[in-house]
Amino acid sequence: MKIRQPNLFIVGAPKAGTTFLFAALKDHPELHFPKIKELNHFSFDELSVNSYYKDYKIKERKKYLSLYSSAENQKYIVDASVSYFAFPSVAEKLYQFNPDSKIIIALRNPIKRAFSHYQMDKRMGHAEESFMSYIAGHKNDPHYLQYVQNSLYFENISNYLKYFKRENIHILLLEKIEAELDGLYQFLGIERIDSSVTTDTVVNANKAPRNSVARYLQKNRKLVSALKFVVPKKLINGFKNVLYKPAPKTTIDKESAIFLYNCFRNDIQSLSDLINVDLFQLWDLKNIHHEQGS
Repeated sequence: MKIRQPNLFIVGAPKAGTTFLFAALKDHPELHFPKIKELNHFSFDELSVNSYYKDYKIKERKKYLSLYSSAENQKYIVDASVSYFAFPSVAEKLYQFNPDSKIIIALRNPIKRAFSHYQMDKRMGHAEESFMSYIAGHKNDPHYLQYVQNSLYFENISNYLKYFKRENIHILLLEKIEAELDGLYQFLGIERIDSSVTTDTVVNANKAPRNSVARYLQKNRKLVSALKFVVPKKLINGFKNVLYKPAPKTTIDKESAIFLYNCFRNDIQSLSDLINVDLFQLWDLKNIHHEQGS
Protein backbone atom coordinates (compact mmCIF):
# COMPACT_ATOMS: atom_id res chain seq x y z
CA MET A 1 0.00 0.00 0.00
CA LYS A 2 1.33 3.44 -0.91
CA ILE A 3 2.08 5.60 2.10
CA ARG A 4 0.23 8.91 2.08
CA GLN A 5 2.31 12.06 2.29
CA PRO A 6 1.86 15.16 4.46
CA ASN A 7 -0.25 17.88 2.87
CA LEU A 8 -0.77 20.14 5.90
CA PHE A 9 2.09 21.83 7.72
CA ILE A 10 1.86 23.70 11.03
CA VAL A 11 5.11 25.61 10.70
CA GLY A 12 5.16 27.96 13.69
CA ALA A 13 5.81 30.26 15.25
CA PRO A 14 7.50 28.67 18.28
CA LYS A 15 5.94 29.55 21.65
CA ALA A 16 2.82 30.84 19.88
CA GLY A 17 0.25 28.09 20.38
CA THR A 18 1.28 25.28 18.04
CA THR A 19 1.26 22.74 20.87
CA PHE A 20 -2.31 23.77 21.68
CA LEU A 21 -3.29 23.32 18.02
CA PHE A 22 -1.66 19.90 17.95
CA ALA A 23 -3.58 18.84 21.07
CA ALA A 24 -6.89 20.34 19.93
CA LEU A 25 -6.78 18.87 16.42
CA LYS A 26 -5.03 15.53 16.83
CA ASP A 27 -8.21 13.51 17.44
CA HIS A 28 -10.14 14.97 14.51
CA PRO A 29 -11.19 12.15 12.16
CA GLU A 30 -10.16 14.19 9.09
CA LEU A 31 -6.62 14.76 10.37
CA HIS A 32 -3.76 12.31 10.80
CA PHE A 33 -0.84 13.21 13.07
CA PRO A 34 2.31 11.18 13.77
CA LYS A 35 3.12 10.19 17.36
CA ILE A 36 5.73 12.94 17.61
CA LYS A 37 4.66 16.54 17.08
CA GLU A 38 7.88 17.83 15.53
CA LEU A 39 9.67 15.63 13.00
CA ASN A 40 11.93 18.38 11.62
CA HIS A 41 12.52 16.58 8.34
CA PHE A 42 12.61 19.58 6.03
CA SER A 43 14.80 21.56 8.43
CA PHE A 44 17.27 18.74 9.15
CA ASP A 45 20.25 20.39 7.46
CA GLU A 46 19.49 23.82 8.89
CA LEU A 47 19.09 22.52 12.44
CA SER A 48 22.29 20.49 12.16
CA VAL A 49 24.21 23.73 11.60
CA ASN A 50 22.18 26.41 13.37
CA SER A 51 20.59 24.87 16.46
CA TYR A 52 21.83 24.24 19.99
CA TYR A 53 18.81 22.02 20.68
CA LYS A 54 19.22 18.26 20.59
CA ASP A 55 16.04 17.94 18.57
CA TYR A 56 14.44 14.83 17.18
CA LYS A 57 14.95 15.21 13.44
CA ILE A 58 14.78 12.87 10.47
CA LYS A 59 17.04 13.09 7.45
CA GLU A 60 15.91 10.14 5.34
CA ARG A 61 12.71 10.70 3.36
CA LYS A 62 11.74 7.02 3.58
CA LYS A 63 11.95 7.03 7.38
CA TYR A 64 10.04 10.29 7.54
CA LEU A 65 7.18 8.95 5.45
CA SER A 66 7.13 5.68 7.39
CA LEU A 67 5.85 7.60 10.41
CA TYR A 68 2.65 8.22 8.43
CA SER A 69 2.17 4.57 7.43
CA SER A 70 -0.96 4.23 9.57
CA ALA A 71 -2.76 7.09 7.76
CA GLU A 72 -5.93 5.98 6.04
CA ASN A 73 -8.49 8.16 4.27
CA GLN A 74 -8.10 11.34 6.32
CA LYS A 75 -8.29 14.60 4.40
CA TYR A 76 -5.04 15.90 5.85
CA ILE A 77 -1.75 14.32 6.84
CA VAL A 78 -0.04 16.70 9.25
CA ASP A 79 3.53 17.70 10.05
CA ALA A 80 3.74 20.25 12.90
CA SER A 81 7.37 21.36 13.09
CA VAL A 82 7.98 24.93 14.26
CA SER A 83 11.58 24.83 13.06
CA TYR A 84 10.15 25.32 9.56
CA PHE A 85 9.20 28.93 10.31
CA ALA A 86 12.40 31.00 10.37
CA PHE A 87 14.67 29.18 7.92
CA PRO A 88 14.04 30.78 4.47
CA SER A 89 15.05 27.58 2.65
CA VAL A 90 12.29 25.45 4.17
CA ALA A 91 9.36 27.10 2.38
CA GLU A 92 10.83 26.16 -0.99
CA LYS A 93 11.47 22.59 0.19
CA LEU A 94 7.85 22.21 1.27
CA TYR A 95 6.66 23.60 -2.05
CA GLN A 96 8.85 21.18 -3.99
CA PHE A 97 7.56 18.34 -1.82
CA ASN A 98 3.89 19.24 -2.31
CA PRO A 99 2.94 22.56 -3.95
CA ASP A 100 -0.71 22.07 -2.99
CA SER A 101 0.04 21.82 0.71
CA LYS A 102 -1.77 24.01 3.20
CA ILE A 103 0.23 26.01 5.72
CA ILE A 104 -0.88 27.03 9.23
CA ILE A 105 0.99 29.77 11.09
CA ALA A 106 0.15 30.70 14.69
CA LEU A 107 1.32 34.07 16.05
CA ARG A 108 1.31 35.96 19.34
CA ASN A 109 2.69 39.25 20.63
CA PRO A 110 6.24 39.03 19.18
CA ILE A 111 7.92 40.65 22.18
CA LYS A 112 6.24 38.27 24.63
CA ARG A 113 7.01 35.36 22.31
CA ALA A 114 10.71 36.23 22.16
CA PHE A 115 11.01 36.58 25.94
CA SER A 116 9.03 33.39 26.54
CA HIS A 117 11.41 31.56 24.22
CA TYR A 118 14.40 32.91 26.16
CA GLN A 119 12.87 31.90 29.50
CA MET A 120 12.33 28.37 28.15
CA ASP A 121 15.96 28.20 27.07
CA LYS A 122 17.10 29.38 30.51
CA ARG A 123 15.14 26.58 32.17
CA MET A 124 16.60 24.08 29.71
CA GLY A 125 20.15 25.27 30.31
CA HIS A 126 20.64 26.68 26.81
CA ALA A 127 20.80 30.38 27.76
CA GLU A 128 23.24 31.63 30.37
CA GLU A 129 23.67 35.24 29.28
CA SER A 130 21.23 38.13 29.65
CA PHE A 131 18.29 38.44 27.28
CA MET A 132 19.59 41.77 25.97
CA SER A 133 22.98 40.28 25.12
CA TYR A 134 21.26 37.79 22.80
CA ILE A 135 18.72 40.06 21.12
CA ALA A 136 21.31 42.77 20.52
CA GLY A 137 23.89 40.22 19.38
CA HIS A 138 25.04 38.95 16.02
CA LYS A 139 22.39 37.79 13.56
CA ASN A 140 24.29 34.55 12.97
CA ASP A 141 24.06 33.59 16.65
CA PRO A 142 21.57 30.70 17.02
CA HIS A 143 20.00 32.50 19.98
CA TYR A 144 19.27 35.52 17.80
CA LEU A 145 17.50 33.20 15.36
CA GLN A 146 15.32 31.77 18.12
CA TYR A 147 14.39 35.02 19.86
CA VAL A 148 14.44 37.70 17.16
CA GLN A 149 14.16 36.02 13.76
CA ASN A 150 11.28 33.81 14.90
CA SER A 151 9.39 36.99 15.88
CA LEU A 152 9.85 38.73 12.53
CA TYR A 153 6.53 37.34 11.41
CA PHE A 154 5.94 39.23 8.17
CA GLU A 155 9.47 38.50 6.96
CA ASN A 156 9.07 34.78 7.61
CA ILE A 157 5.55 34.61 6.17
CA SER A 158 6.83 36.38 3.06
CA ASN A 159 9.13 33.41 2.43
CA TYR A 160 6.05 31.20 2.21
CA LEU A 161 4.17 33.68 0.03
CA LYS A 162 6.95 33.40 -2.55
CA TYR A 163 5.88 29.82 -3.19
CA PHE A 164 2.40 29.12 -1.86
CA LYS A 165 -0.85 30.78 -2.85
CA ARG A 166 -2.20 33.18 -0.25
CA GLU A 167 -5.36 31.07 0.06
CA ASN A 168 -3.19 28.09 1.08
CA ILE A 169 -1.73 29.93 4.06
CA HIS A 170 -3.76 30.47 7.23
CA ILE A 171 -2.61 32.81 9.99
CA LEU A 172 -4.01 32.57 13.53
CA LEU A 173 -3.59 35.05 16.37
CA LEU A 174 -3.20 33.40 19.77
CA GLU A 175 -4.66 36.38 21.64
CA LYS A 176 -8.09 35.67 20.12
CA ILE A 177 -7.75 31.96 19.51
CA GLU A 178 -11.38 31.05 20.32
CA ALA A 179 -12.70 33.26 17.52
CA GLU A 180 -9.84 32.15 15.25
CA LEU A 181 -10.67 28.45 15.48
CA ASP A 182 -13.85 28.77 13.41
CA GLY A 183 -11.82 30.35 10.63
CA LEU A 184 -9.27 27.56 10.85
CA TYR A 185 -11.91 24.88 10.33
CA GLN A 186 -13.30 26.84 7.38
CA PHE A 187 -9.80 27.09 5.91
CA LEU A 188 -9.41 23.33 6.19
CA GLY A 189 -12.92 22.63 4.96
CA ILE A 190 -13.69 20.30 7.84
CA GLU A 191 -16.37 20.27 10.52
CA ARG A 192 -15.52 21.61 13.95
CA ILE A 193 -15.94 18.88 16.54
CA ASP A 194 -16.08 18.87 20.32
CA SER A 195 -12.68 18.31 21.88
CA SER A 196 -11.50 17.67 25.41
CA VAL A 197 -8.91 20.36 24.71
CA THR A 198 -10.43 23.83 24.86
CA THR A 199 -8.98 27.33 24.82
CA ASP A 200 -8.99 27.18 28.63
CA THR A 201 -6.83 24.05 28.63
CA VAL A 202 -3.16 24.51 29.50
CA VAL A 203 -1.35 22.07 27.22
CA ASN A 204 2.21 23.36 27.39
CA ALA A 205 2.66 24.90 30.83
CA ASN A 206 6.02 26.45 31.65
CA LYS A 207 7.89 24.02 33.83
CA ALA A 208 11.20 23.99 35.66
CA PRO A 209 13.24 20.84 36.38
CA ARG A 210 13.18 19.45 39.92
CA ASN A 211 16.32 17.35 39.60
CA SER A 212 19.29 16.39 37.40
CA VAL A 213 17.25 13.79 35.48
CA ALA A 214 14.73 16.44 34.44
CA ARG A 215 17.52 18.83 33.45
CA TYR A 216 19.08 16.12 31.31
CA LEU A 217 15.77 15.33 29.61
CA GLN A 218 15.06 19.00 28.92
CA LYS A 219 18.37 19.34 27.12
CA ASN A 220 17.92 16.10 25.16
CA ARG A 221 14.61 16.47 23.37
CA LYS A 222 15.61 13.84 20.81
CA LEU A 223 15.64 11.21 23.57
CA VAL A 224 12.29 12.42 24.97
CA SER A 225 10.72 12.24 21.51
CA ALA A 226 12.13 8.74 20.89
CA LEU A 227 10.70 7.52 24.21
CA LYS A 228 7.22 8.42 23.00
CA PHE A 229 7.41 5.53 20.55
CA VAL A 230 7.91 2.94 23.29
CA VAL A 231 6.67 4.38 26.60
CA PRO A 232 2.89 4.63 27.20
CA LYS A 233 1.62 8.20 27.35
CA LYS A 234 -0.01 7.65 30.76
CA LEU A 235 3.34 6.59 32.19
CA ILE A 236 5.08 9.64 30.74
CA ASN A 237 2.43 11.95 32.18
CA GLY A 238 2.75 10.25 35.57
CA PHE A 239 6.42 11.13 35.81
CA LYS A 240 5.95 14.81 34.98
CA ASN A 241 5.10 15.86 38.54
CA VAL A 242 8.13 13.98 39.83
CA LEU A 243 10.48 15.58 37.32
CA TYR A 244 9.08 19.10 36.95
CA LYS A 245 7.54 21.93 38.91
CA PRO A 246 5.72 25.07 37.74
CA ALA A 247 8.16 27.70 36.56
CA PRO A 248 8.02 31.10 38.29
CA LYS A 249 6.43 33.85 36.23
CA THR A 250 8.77 36.54 34.96
CA THR A 251 8.25 39.69 32.92
CA ILE A 252 10.46 41.37 30.38
CA ASP A 253 12.38 44.47 31.45
CA LYS A 254 11.50 47.85 29.92
CA GLU A 255 14.81 48.28 28.08
CA SER A 256 14.52 44.93 26.29
CA ALA A 257 10.86 45.52 25.42
CA ILE A 258 11.64 48.89 23.81
CA PHE A 259 14.64 47.43 21.97
CA LEU A 260 12.49 44.65 20.50
CA TYR A 261 9.69 47.05 19.66
CA ASN A 262 12.13 49.00 17.50
CA CYS A 263 13.32 45.75 15.90
CA PHE A 264 9.80 44.59 15.11
CA ARG A 265 7.66 47.67 14.44
CA ASN A 266 8.12 47.81 10.65
CA ASP A 267 7.52 44.07 10.41
CA ILE A 268 4.39 44.41 12.58
CA GLN A 269 3.06 47.22 10.39
CA SER A 270 3.56 45.12 7.25
CA LEU A 271 1.83 42.16 8.85
CA SER A 272 -1.03 44.39 10.03
CA ASP A 273 -1.54 45.50 6.44
CA LEU A 274 -1.38 41.93 5.15
CA ILE A 275 -4.06 40.53 7.47
CA ASN A 276 -5.99 43.78 7.95
CA VAL A 277 -5.70 43.79 11.75
CA ASP A 278 -4.27 46.56 13.93
CA LEU A 279 -1.69 44.41 15.67
CA PHE A 280 -0.24 47.33 17.63
CA GLN A 281 -3.61 47.60 19.36
CA LEU A 282 -4.23 43.86 19.68
CA TRP A 283 -0.80 43.29 21.18
CA ASP A 284 -0.97 46.43 23.34
CA LEU A 285 2.24 47.81 21.85
CA LYS A 286 1.25 51.47 21.65
CA ASN A 287 2.22 51.95 25.29
CA ILE A 288 5.76 50.82 24.48
CA HIS A 289 5.88 53.38 21.67
CA HIS A 290 4.91 56.16 24.09
CA GLU A 291 7.42 54.99 26.69
CA GLN A 292 10.35 55.56 24.32
CA GLY A 293 10.13 59.29 24.91
CA SER A 294 9.85 59.06 28.67
